[in-house]
Amino acid sequence: MQDHNYNNQHTAITCSTKSKTVRLSALSLSVASALFCQQAFASGDTSDQYREEMEVWGAKVSSSSEFLGDDDISVKQADHLSDLLRDIPGVDVGGTHSVNQRINIRGLNETDLDIRLDGASQYANMFHHIGNLTLNPDIIKAVDIQVGANSVVNGGIGGAIHFETKNAKDLLRGDEQYGARLYGGYATNNSRQGSTTVYGQLTDTLDAMLYGYMIKRNNFKDGAGVETIGAEGKVTNILAKLGWEPTTNQRFEITYDNYRDKGNYSPRPDMSGDANEALSKTTLIPTKYHRDTVTLNHQFTHSELLQVKSSLYYNKIDLERDESNIPGRWPGDRRSVNNAINNNTGARITATSDIDIASIGNTFTYGVDYNQQQSKSQYGSQPETTEKATNSAVFLQHKIQFSDAFSLTPGVRYDHFKRDAVTSNKSFSDVTWGLAADYQLNKHFSFFASTRSLFKAPQLLESFIKYQQVTYLDPNIKAETGLNTQGGFRFNMDKGMHSFASNLTLFKTDFKNHLKASYNRAKKQYDIYNDGDTEIKGFEASVFYGYDAFGAKLSYAKADNKNKTNDTPILDSNKRSTDIGDSINLSLDYNFYDLDLYLGWRSQFVLEEDNVLEGTPVKDAYNVHNLFAQWAPHQVDGLVLTFGVDNLFDEQYASHASRTGLARNIDTTDFEPGRSIKVSAAYQF
Repeated sequence: MQDHNYNNQHTAITCSTKSKTVRLSALSLSVASALFCQQAFASGDTSDQYREEMEVWGAKVSSSSEFLGDDDISVKQADHLSDLLRDIPGVDVGGTHSVNQRINIRGLNETDLDIRLDGASQYANMFHHIGNLTLNPDIIKAVDIQVGANSVVNGGIGGAIHFETKNAKDLLRGDEQYGARLYGGYATNNSRQGSTTVYGQLTDTLDAMLYGYMIKRNNFKDGAGVETIGAEGKVTNILAKLGWEPTTNQRFEITYDNYRDKGNYSPRPDMSGDANEALSKTTLIPTKYHRDTVTLNHQFTHSELLQVKSSLYYNKIDLERDESNIPGRWPGDRRSVNNAINNNTGARITATSDIDIASIGNTFTYGVDYNQQQSKSQYGSQPETTEKATNSAVFLQHKIQFSDAFSLTPGVRYDHFKRDAVTSNKSFSDVTWGLAADYQLNKHFSFFASTRSLFKAPQLLESFIKYQQVTYLDPNIKAETGLNTQGGFRFNMDKGMHSFASNLTLFKTDFKNHLKASYNRAKKQYDIYNDGDTEIKGFEASVFYGYDAFGAKLSYAKADNKNKTNDTPILDSNKRSTDIGDSINLSLDYNFYDLDLYLGWRSQFVLEEDNVLEGTPVKDAYNVHNLFAQWAPHQVDGLVLTFGVDNLFDEQYASHASRTGLARNIDTTDFEPGRSIKVSAAYQF
């Protein structure tokens, strides 16, 4: 098995057969969170040659919480990030609405994570009723997930998620110069989607791809048969890429990503339809949630002494809502067409140098990271409010390979954060460090441990909340700091047609001066302040078994948090616990080689979470089960048919990363869709 290093730290590996890496099912129809390690193809079946000629449409997901391999997650016809990431131990995605996709790692949300799309920072804090991410899982090529902050290369205090989209070279098969792919899908609960992709090798050095996607959603029903309101809308995504390789050792790639989400949506998309109806009757509001991303990426490999990756980007997220007719308790100065924009402009350069000194291997990873965030908001004809935050960082990480068995990786990072806001113009800076060790006991067992200090400055207020004049930043506020420590083991072994793999990660994350922003209803003001010291501790464990065409994975993730100063759980701005508790995932897969048929089953069991504020409801336990089948008949080159059933037993449930609990004595729980039968077809030619 080949080691796949993430930021030169311990991470997932790329599974392979004994003789060669094998591609999985061709033209995978979509991105979803299914694990099917390539070890399951180790049988050397006579159809290997056919499968190797097929091009993978699905994404590859690698995570530092698993040692089981990159995943071909090609079969679940995803239309929400929850389909993409919920199988990863320690990771959850809250929200059911298209405008509400909230990634959560160990109880920390996306404002604590370093999230990038093709190198462009996706950091935003838009509106507490809406998520901060506008990503289309269908076009994702790869996802690298760092569960927990383990490396100084990234800045998020909860970890990092880097998304990469496909390009023409990923789609061209064999000696093709040009190609196209058509895709269409239907889900009974309640959406239809389709895409068209054209791509080609224009010259020896130029390649290009144009991708167009649309999904039309209607209101879905939850597991109790209750139809939501305010989910009906349309998302379109146009992605254009141009690649240029002037020499064999470098590539330039320019990307324009146009994402549009439009519909008459509920005023509070993070709540259930019943809650919205109780709070605002049946009022729906015209909503536009758009993103435009432009990136220029460059990769250059001079030699082992110098490899450079650089990104220059502009990312704009634009939220517009016509709130003119919302009844009930809605601020009078907001009864108009209101708009908020979050811009990220930045650059990142990362270089790697491999140097042997006195028979000791040394890998240096070093670089700079710059991002300027500009937040704008405007209510009707009122004056526009603009705020800005600038973050710059420099980092150096040094992996020392003392022997084939043992390596030590120290690192150091300097961050400087400047707020140019109505509340203050303060600057914050700190030097953080990291130290990781790996020990390979034998060819099957290895052990790892790491610790990394943390830093997060007080961020800007929500972009859509134009409350700067009544927001108070504590004059003695401090940056949030902390320490993430984790360790564990990895195991893998092949014996004949049998494959085994497992991992265990134990972690504890301590935070000092936990940052919090909350609305004080009594004073009608926002307060930004330090809310004591907190901790999160738990583990992630996985085990995999494969035999011939069969693969099975079982994982268990546990995270418990606590505010040590207040003796409560860690609470969000509405006094809801951020604890996501315990989850168990089971994956079963079987490939009928002779029939060109791939079958799979996914189960998730989430235990009750009672670590909530006293007097508030617990987060209910649930279990949900999905199945799928994918057929790629070799008689029709390029055709793939997929069938699946999500939430097979029609469970009424809500993710623990979604909105739950009461507001004004109304149950706001954001229940997931009930049973949905999905069918789709794709043809590549």
